[in-house]
Parts: sequence; structure tokens; C-alpha cells
Amino acid sequence: MNALDDAIHDRFEIEFTYDGQPRIVQPAAHGLHKDTGKESLRGYQIGGRSNSRNPPLWDMFTVSKISDLVITDRKFPDDPRFYSRGDKHLRVIYAEL
Repeated sequence: MNALDDAIHDRFEIEFTYDGQPRIVQPAAHGLHKDTGKESLRGYQIGGRSNSRNPPLWDMFTVSKISDLVITDRKFPDDPRFYSRGDKHLRVIYAEL
């Protein structure tokens, strides 16, 4: 397992920079994107900023574009709003809630 998979399994919020914006995310699924084949993270962004919308929001993040990743000690006991297993945008899933 890697740090993202551990964070998903243990339900820890993560913080990182993406597209120049700070993000606070509840990670939900990690795998390979069905169209691009790129390693991707599905997460529910609960804080920070986005270039397109205001949190809270669901988003797909390309892992190679994530920088300054921090696994926090903040746990989220419940699944994020509207979460469902088996993300249809991931062709391979390494970890999911």
C-alpha cells in the first residue's frame, strides 16, 4: 500500500496542492483513470480552494499533479456525501472506502 491507500483505508483527511490551489480532501478511491490510464484519486474536497468551483465538491485528481501531500491525523468516520463504491471513472481500483 502507498500513503494514499493508507489514508483511504484509515479514513484520514489529506491536504495537498493541486493546480496551484491548496486542497483539503476526504480521499475515497485511488486507481487508474478509465480514459487516460493515469493514476488518479477520487476525493471529496471539504476545504481549500479550487480553480473552478467552491468546496465542498467531488473531484478527480491526477496523482502526478499532487504536491506537498500531507496525511493529517483528522479522521472522517462517515462516508462523504453521495459516495458509492466502484467508481465508474476508474478502470482499476487500488483502494476505496
